[in-house]
Amino acid sequence: MSASTPSMRQSGPAGARGSEEPTGQVEPAPLDGSRPSLKLQIDLPGGCRIGPGKIRLLTLIETEGSLSKAAETMGVSYRRAWLFVQQINAAFREPAVATPQHGHGGAAARLTPFGRELIARYTGLAQLAELQGAGVIDWLEAHEKSQ
Repeated sequence: MSASTPSMRQSGPAGARGSEEPTGQVEPAPLDGSRPSLKLQIDLPGGCRIGPGKIRLLTLIETEGSLSKAAETMGVSYRRAWLFVQQINAAFREPAVATPQHGHGGAAARLTPFGRELIARYTGLAQLAELQGAGVIDWLEAHEKSQ
């Protein structure tokens, strides 16, 4: 891949900070350890990562109508959600979320057409990964040690 091409990484559930469950039309695998799972994360050259957590935040901004309600629904602080939005917006030539000046004032954060397209394209790619990876997940599950 060239330096300007995002890399794609698929990994299992991470207990690390910042991992959230997938959203959209892709059904998340159970994270209770009952079976292996697959998570799609796109690492952009500038250092931003687009994965299920940020896509979920964008989706919730659209459905909830504001960043504060989206953060509350996700169970994250407003500040953390705001930082996610800033990371996403800084990664692309156009913003995914239009925000009021200084994050305050009467206007709520809203998704832009680019933000909606980002959700749709990520979700489509995640669905392909789930479909293509199902056999590998089944194979891994069949070869796990019994607990």
